[in-house]
Amino acid sequence: MKAANFLNVLKVLAIGCGVVLLSQPQPVLAQMAGMQQASLQSFPATSNSSPKVNPDDYVVGSEDLLDVQFFGQEDLNRQVRVDGEGEITLPLVGAVKVAGFTPKAIEKRLMQAYGARYLRNPQINLAVKEYRHQRVSVTGAVDKPGYYEIIGPRKLLEVLAMAGGLQGKGADSKAGDVVQVIREHGNPHTLIIDLKRLQVQGDPALNVTIHGGDVVHIPFAGNAYVLGGVRAPGSVAVRDNLTLSQALAVAGGADPVLANNQITIMRLDENRNPTTITAHLNKVLSHQEPDIPLKDNDVVVVNVSSFKKGLYVFNRLIPGGGGSVSGAYRFAP
Repeated sequence: MKAANFLNVLKVLAIGCGVVLLSQPQPVLAQMAGMQQASLQSFPATSNSSPKVNPDDYVVGSEDLLDVQFFGQEDLNRQVRVDGEGEITLPLVGAVKVAGFTPKAIEKRLMQAYGARYLRNPQINLAVKEYRHQRVSVTGAVDKPGYYEIIGPRKLLEVLAMAGGLQGKGADSKAGDVVQVIREHGNPHTLIIDLKRLQVQGDPALNVTIHGGDVVHIPFAGNAYVLGGVRAPGSVAVRDNLTLSQALAVAGGADPVLANNQITIMRLDENRNPTTITAHLNKVLSHQEPDIPLKDNDVVVVNVSSFKKGLYVFNRLIPGGGGSVSGAYRFAP
C-alpha cells in the first residue's frame, strides 16, 4: 500500500463515541522506535490456552479444513482445506474465495454460486472441522509485546491480558490515551479506541473483537518536561488531557524557595517552529487564567527568581543557616 494512501483517512465515527475508524491502516509500526521495530520479529509466539470458539463469529482463513454438505446432492459432499490464496475448490463452481468470511457467509456465497447455474434452490451446510491457529501482534506499552496465537476471534481486553496488561499501573502507566487496532485484511482500516473509557469506565462497546492478523498497538504516552523552580523536575506523561497545574503537581509543586510567579511553556507548533506561552502561577491556580492543556514534548519552565535564589544561597551559607527567610519566598501577585 502506497504511503500516500495513509494520508487519505476518513473519520466515520465521532471521537465522542470512544472509537474512531480510519479508512486505511496507519503506519504505526513504522513510527515505532528502531529497536522496538527490529525486535518485533524476534518475539516468540505465545499460545492461548483457551480453545473455545464461537462458530458463528469465527472468520475462516488459510489452512482451515471445511466440511461442505449438500442436502439431496450427497455426491457433492466433501472436506476441503483453504489454500494459501484463501480459496477452496469445489465441483462445478471451481475456486471460491472463503477467507475473511464466517461459515454462514460462506454458505450464502456457495448457495448463490450453485443456484445461479447448477442447482435449483440448493441447501448447503458448512462447518469448520479444523481451526488453524491465528496470530495477532500486540505492540507498544504492554508488559509482554509480541505475537500471540488465538483460535477464533477474541475481545480486545482478552488480548491485552494475554500480553500482560499495560506497562506500569495507575499514575505510573506508560500507556497513552488510546489503543490502535490495525486491520489490513478484508476491508483495511484502523480503529482508534479510548483506552480510559475501555478500562476505567468499562464501556462494552469499546471492547471490540480482535481477529487473526490484527495488530493491537498501545502507543506510549508522550512526555512533557517540567523544569526550573519545582521540587521534582523531570518528565511527566502527557495523557488524559494533562493540564499545566496537573503537571506542576506531578513535579512536586512549585518550590517555595526558588520559584517566582512566571511560567514559560516552550512548544513546537505544527510546522515544528518554536513558540512560547506565558502563564502566571497564582492566576492559573486561582482560575484567573486558563489551565493550559499540555502537548507532547512541551517544556514547562517555572522561572527562578534571581533574588530568591540569592537569598536561598546566602541563607545556606551563614552560620546556623538552613532555615527559611521569613516572608522572603511569597509568590509575587
